[in-house]
Amino acid sequence: MNNEEEKLNRNHSHHKHHHHRSFWQRHKIWKWVLIVIGLFIVVDVALFGKMYFDAKKSANSTYKQVKTNKLRNTPDLNNGKPFTVLILGTDTGEYGRTYRGRSDTMMLAAVSPKEKKTTLVSIPRDTKVAIPGYGYNNKINAAYSYEGTKGAVNIVQSYLDVPVDYYVEMNMKGLEELSAAVGPVKVENDLEFTNANKTFKKGTVTIDEDNILAYTRMRYEDPRGDYGRQLRQRMVLEALVKKIATIGSMTKYQSILNAISSNMKTNLTFDDMKAIATKYSSASKIEQIQLQGESQMIDGVSYEVVPQSNLDKVTSQLKKALNE
Repeated sequence: MNNEEEKLNRNHSHHKHHHHRSFWQRHKIWKWVLIVIGLFIVVDVALFGKMYFDAKKSANSTYKQVKTNKLRNTPDLNNGKPFTVLILGTDTGEYGRTYRGRSDTMMLAAVSPKEKKTTLVSIPRDTKVAIPGYGYNNKINAAYSYEGTKGAVNIVQSYLDVPVDYYVEMNMKGLEELSAAVGPVKVENDLEFTNANKTFKKGTVTIDEDNILAYTRMRYEDPRGDYGRQLRQRMVLEALVKKIATIGSMTKYQSILNAISSNMKTNLTFDDMKAIATKYSSASKIEQIQLQGESQMIDGVSYEVVPQSNLDKVTSQLKKALNE
């Protein structure tokens, strides 16, 4: 073998050895990549499992069945049937209160996948109604003070002439805690005002745990009165819900669950919530409707008296959403 051939053989042998080593190095690296990916999957599944069971535990702690007048059988959520839910914001817990107050926020949502929207009706707290057993001249929010959630559900059903399938009740202290867990949100403020030593300029404002009650509870400085307050409440609620839907931090979900579970009551079960999350995503568009009344003084008390034509129009819109 001459020198040239020997050199070629050495090069060939070196190339084979290098290729062999490179092959196993690449496969060794790929093996570790697979192990790392596998670990991430295991951790992810474990965390998802923890989130699932934490969510279930929180949902179970908020569940409270209330015996009300049933206007129809409860819709099958697994089949995507339209349903209604009464959203109650009570002033229990606000500014340190511990007694049962009134339902200062009352909104009825009709959720319809077929219509691909949620119809959200805001009911003025001072709406004049007759409450059975308590007289003809009453404000609608007094029903909660008289008979709790049961009273609020029954009066809304009879007044709007639509069934209330579910309810969600949160006290105002819960709104503070939820804001603390979710973090600041921005809303467009159309009126400059000061309330509870907090000033809100006209334009984009930041709402957080320190000012959320001052912003959502003010009505006396607003020429629209309770209607202006309801508008601010809807804006903040919508901003919070949108932010919750985009939160991916594992450190925040537990705080949100804690805020909800300790301040909320509902007759929605965990399975109901799962069904809504999977079957009703098409109803994410929100149509906001304000039940409009006229201010009247009756026996020295200020009421919002809703003309029958306005009431009939809102009832018709809700029934259309429910396919009734």
